[in-house]
Amino acid sequence: MDGEEEHKRLRSVALQNAQTILAARLRADQELQGIKEALEDETRVLELLNESGTKLASNLDLETLVQSVTDAGTQLSGAAFGAFFYTVPNPEGGVLTLFTLSGAPRAAFEKFGQPRATAIFGPTFRNEGVIRSGDISEDPRYGTLGPHFGMPAGHLPVRSYLAVPVVSRSGASIGGLFFGHPEPNVFTDRAERIIVGIAAQAAIAIDNARLYEEAKRAVAAERAARVEVERISIMKDEFLATLSHELRTPLNAVLGWADMLLMQATPDAPSRRGLETIARNARAQAQLIEDLLDMNRIVSGKIRLDVQRMDLSTIIDAAIESLRPSADARSIRLFATLDPLVGLVFGDPHRLQQVVWNLLSNAIKFTPKNGRVDVLLRRVNSHVEITVSDSGIGIKVEFLPHVFERFRQADASTTRQYGGLGLGLSIVKQLVELHGGNVRADSRGEGHGTTFVVSLPLRVIVEAEDRTHPTSARMTAAKQTSIVLSGLK
Repeated sequence: MDGEEEHKRLRSVALQNAQTILAARLRADQELQGIKEALEDETRVLELLNESGTKLASNLDLETLVQSVTDAGTQLSGAAFGAFFYTVPNPEGGVLTLFTLSGAPRAAFEKFGQPRATAIFGPTFRNEGVIRSGDISEDPRYGTLGPHFGMPAGHLPVRSYLAVPVVSRSGASIGGLFFGHPEPNVFTDRAERIIVGIAAQAAIAIDNARLYEEAKRAVAAERAARVEVERISIMKDEFLATLSHELRTPLNAVLGWADMLLMQATPDAPSRRGLETIARNARAQAQLIEDLLDMNRIVSGKIRLDVQRMDLSTIIDAAIESLRPSADARSIRLFATLDPLVGLVFGDPHRLQQVVWNLLSNAIKFTPKNGRVDVLLRRVNSHVEITVSDSGIGIKVEFLPHVFERFRQADASTTRQYGGLGLGLSIVKQLVELHGGNVRADSRGEGHGTTFVVSLPLRVIVEAEDRTHPTSARMTAAKQTSIVLSGLK
């Protein structure tokens, strides 16, 4: 009997152990299954967020984007309806609050008025965190604000409530996502995680959409501005062409008659001085018009150079002779030192003579009576320099950096006393640079005169001699002119 009882006892212990092991195994299997289901659920959440993120990232239209966010949040959270209240800039200043809906008619929300003013909505717009309630009607903040003291009449019933702020990368509030359900305790931790993820994705996508819209507006504004500039440029060209014609026609008549009367007037005729004044001022007016037109051509890129072989000494002499009467009238002595070794160079004779004429005219204008103007032409290494210096009023040191700017003169009194548009030196600079050169101005200050130095790259014409190749008995015909470009890269 003792053996039989011991056998029963052992069987009972074994059975209990087996049951314990089985129960432990079942618990382990259940825990493992729970972990597996949690992982699968988390994976599904991540997949859903990835899918929604991909869709949102590919959308740059703000209205379509916010509707997609609202629809995705409503579907993935299990809400009966959802809304996205968001702000946009007001063209008249400030911001506007707009909203999109999913699962509910727009009329259900239109009675709300301004949602930011309510105790329930406000924390979300102020980015005070997520609000999730199993029964929002039990929240102490619910129903404390008139005129509705809760949901307005006819509004969809709401008990389960979930609200998540949408915040931009800069930290500014974009708006809030709001979801509701007529049944209590619908929104879970999982639903909250999904909506928080969607809100983060929405913020990035909305930032990108707004940047895209701003870029489009900037491009459109730039395009419109370019069209306007082109339109104004055309109008300006047409105006200047009309101005040239309307002003030149009477000026030509004035100059023609003045010159004809001067030829007929005797040196001691009482009218001669008046006729000379008329002719001189008419020519000055014609030059102002020409300067204005030249600057317009230069700025608009319509000026072209007629480059050819030329002798700088010849054009300098011509400029000096054309201005000698003006200098003689004020007892200003003109001196020219022209190096004959400079030789022939390449350039536009008309435009380079205009450069010299403008510099000489400027020097004569700002040099008092009995003053002196010197012109120097010389070769300096791979460049040729034209220097025009005077004993005139000089230039303030602080004004030197601005001396070549359009319409600039030292001060208003200079404009009144000496006249001109302030274009001559600017034209000089532009024409010299078109020739690949540069111009600079130097002055020790007021009362110490001014020196302008034009530096042009030297393109010298060399006549080649006959040559015989040292390894060939045949003569190489080299009589033709060859061009040596010195100092150019």
